[in-house]
Amino acid sequence: MMNTGEIETLDGLDGIEEEQLYCDTNREERVEPFDPKAVDIVSEPMVVANIIEQLKYDDILLEPDFQRHPNLWTPRQQSRLIESLIIRIPLPTFYFDRLDDDKLIVVDGLQRLYTLKKFMALDENDPERLVLTELEYLKEYEGKKFEGLPPIIQRRIKQQPLTTYIIRSGTPDKVRTSIFNRINTGGLTLEPAEIKNSVYRGQAANLLKELAHSNEFVKVTRSKIDSSRMLDCEFVNRFLAFYLLGTKKYSGNLEDYLNDVMIRLQKETEPTIEKCRKDFLKAMKYAVDIFGNTAFRKINSDGRYGRINKPLYDAVTVNLAKLDEEDCQKLLDRKDRLIEKYTALLADKKFVDIITRGTAAINNVEGRYKAIHKIFQEVLEDD
Repeated sequence: MMNTGEIETLDGLDGIEEEQLYCDTNREERVEPFDPKAVDIVSEPMVVANIIEQLKYDDILLEPDFQRHPNLWTPRQQSRLIESLIIRIPLPTFYFDRLDDDKLIVVDGLQRLYTLKKFMALDENDPERLVLTELEYLKEYEGKKFEGLPPIIQRRIKQQPLTTYIIRSGTPDKVRTSIFNRINTGGLTLEPAEIKNSVYRGQAANLLKELAHSNEFVKVTRSKIDSSRMLDCEFVNRFLAFYLLGTKKYSGNLEDYLNDVMIRLQKETEPTIEKCRKDFLKAMKYAVDIFGNTAFRKINSDGRYGRINKPLYDAVTVNLAKLDEEDCQKLLDRKDRLIEKYTALLADKKFVDIITRGTAAINNVEGRYKAIHKIFQEVLEDD
């Protein structure tokens, strides 16, 4: 084992170990049938003026929780988009997700819509208002706001047709998730957790965010997980999937599995939600008390601890969550014996392989859960 001094020198290691979910030997396990009839997307003809009207009244949501980077484009990029409208170059297709209250969430086209808002929907004296700059052809319009353009040009911009597709509100959540994944091509592509936060709005998404921001989770992960893209919520999602559904219901497609637990959480009763909350926080507390700074980290070939490993995190925390408080405390009291067995497990080539390569394979998922469960039980039964 490392001494404390060696561990401290590793705290500069940021982030998460890259996970290889699938390999060629288990690629077929993630193939799932997809019913094309469940895709409910309609085309709705619009012109720029329609979009501007909806932006003014916040009927298009540009900054929901999952879209945290609405203003990535430079003034030059934004100005050139407006120039395209003036010279009648068609803009790429826009995709929206319709909420139950008829408001729209942007799936693809965020930067373009934010540009239109800055140029036409904000108050004329708003400091965020876009002033045209570095145009390629129409140099005579540089330094102009929308109101400063000739009336004929203003009308031309407002009347420019747009191609828009809208995901209808009744579309099944898993189908909507797949649509988000396939059509999101923005300047900053959405992470899976950001997509889930939009699709599974309400109880499920709120629980993920609450637990990801808990002191217990932040402490055990040493603030090394980037919360700006909701990667911390992905960790919570993984825990809840294996905790609530168990490995027996896992079919080899991790993304579908994570969606399945979100669907279930949307319908769960408050007592079940409270038990999830309590057991999650318990698992995080005992994980840091037992494993300290080395929690969820493999031992590299040079004998030094590496970055946080997602599969190791899953297996350790869910196994802890399944134990009652008394057994968790017993593991803590017998910490030295547990660390000895745990360190030996991290040195076992077969175990390292199942938390490193093809980690979404059914056998690898079951194997790592059984391995962690086994050493926990050995320590608990060792009198």
